[in-house]
Amino acid sequence: MTTRRQFLQGSAAALALASSRVTLGWAPGTSRAGGDINAHNGKTLVVLFFRGGMDGLNMLIPRTDIHRSEYESKRPNLQVPLSKILNLNGAFGLPDAVPELHQLYQNGDLAMIHAVGMPDGLGSRSHFDSQKMFELGTPGDTSIGTGWLARHLQSTGNVPPAASVTSMATGNPPTSLAGESEVMSIDDPGSFHPNSGRYQEEHLQYLRLLHSGSTPLDLAMQSAADTVELVQTLNLDIPQFYPNTSLADDLGLVAQVIKQDIGLRVASVDFGGWDTHENQGSGGAGGYFDRLAQVSAAVGAFFTDLQNSGLMNDVVLVTQTDFGRRVRENGNKGTDHGTAQVMMVAGGAVNGGQVYGSFPGISDTDLYLNTDLRATTDFRLPLSDLVLNFLGNPNTDVVFPGYTGPTSMGLVPTDAIFASGFD
Repeated sequence: MTTRRQFLQGSAAALALASSRVTLGWAPGTSRAGGDINAHNGKTLVVLFFRGGMDGLNMLIPRTDIHRSEYESKRPNLQVPLSKILNLNGAFGLPDAVPELHQLYQNGDLAMIHAVGMPDGLGSRSHFDSQKMFELGTPGDTSIGTGWLARHLQSTGNVPPAASVTSMATGNPPTSLAGESEVMSIDDPGSFHPNSGRYQEEHLQYLRLLHSGSTPLDLAMQSAADTVELVQTLNLDIPQFYPNTSLADDLGLVAQVIKQDIGLRVASVDFGGWDTHENQGSGGAGGYFDRLAQVSAAVGAFFTDLQNSGLMNDVVLVTQTDFGRRVRENGNKGTDHGTAQVMMVAGGAVNGGQVYGSFPGISDTDLYLNTDLRATTDFRLPLSDLVLNFLGNPNTDVVFPGYTGPTSMGLVPTDAIFASGFD
C-alpha cells in the first residue's frame, strides 16, 4: 500500500513535472489527433548549445599563410602546434582531440562555419543577453516572447498528425523553446517518477481521481500522469558504446527518443564549461581540449547510433555558443569574451566535408574593436537554411522576424546560391 509519505513525494514531483516540464494532454499510445503513436517522425533538428562561450579559434584553427603567423603571434601560449592539427581543407584544421568529428568531416557528414555572429553592433559580450538573443533569434532584441525553435514548430504546418512528442530538452527547456507548451523535458528516464512498480501505478491512479476535473491544475496533473506513462512505454536504454559522460548521456537519450518514431522534430541539449578566462590549455592539451574530446566522442557515438538505425539522413545536429573568444590570449593564459563563433552542422543530409563562411583574418586591422574575430555570416543564415531546406518550413520570416537576408548557403541540398548573410 502506498504510504502517505510516498504519495506526497510523488504528488510533489508530478506537480513539478506538470508546471515546468511538459504539458502533453493526451494518453499514451495516441496522438493529439487520436492517431497511432508510431507515425513516421520526419526530420529532426538537434541544437547543441555550448554554454559559456566556446573559443572557436582553437577549434577551427588556421594552418597557413598570414592567418597562421598572426594566430601564433597573438596566442604564444594557447596556440595548437601544426603537428597536433587534423587537416580539413588545407587552410584550417581541428585539434587532434576530436578524431570522431574529423572522421565525420572526412565522411562528408560534418560542415564547419567560421566567423558566425550577429550583425555589427547588435551583439553582446554578456552571457545572459547573448544567449537570449541567439535563442530568441532576434539580434539586438530580447523583448520578443517566443524562441526561434518554438516559432518553427508553430509555423511549420507539416508536423505529422500522430506526433506524440514534437520537442524535447535534456534539462530545463531553453529560451529557444519559449512559447512552446508541449516540451518534454527529461534527462534521466529512470528517475522520471520517484516511485516505482505498483506504488507508481497506484500514485498515478490517485492523481487521476483527485484531478478528474477541468481546472488548469487538473489538466496539468492529468498531463503529468500521461507523460509518466508515456515514458514508461518507450525503450530509452542507451547503447553501451556511448561514453560515460553527461553529454553522451544527453545525446544518447535524444537518439533513443528519435528511434521510437513518435514525432520528435526538435531537441535541445546544453553543454557548459566554456568560459575559459584562465588556464585554457596549451600545446593542444588541457581543460579546453579535454572538453572538446568529450564533445567529439559523444557526437561520434550519437551518429554511430543513428547510422546503425538507418536514421543518419533524418537528423541534423547544429551547434551554437554565447559568443567566440577574443583573438589575443590574456595574461592568465585564457581568453576573454569575444564576438564571432564557430558553428558545426552534422548529419547525413549535410553537404559536409567543407568549411563554410568567409574568414575575415586576424591581423590587427582585421579585428572587430581591435580585439575580436569579426562576424561575416549572420547566424540566422545557417539556421534558416536548415529550417527551410532540411525541416521543410518555408516560413523563415516567422521563425526569424526582421531577417531579410538569404535563407540558403548550401548546407543541405538546394539550388540557392550562397551570399552574405547580412542585410
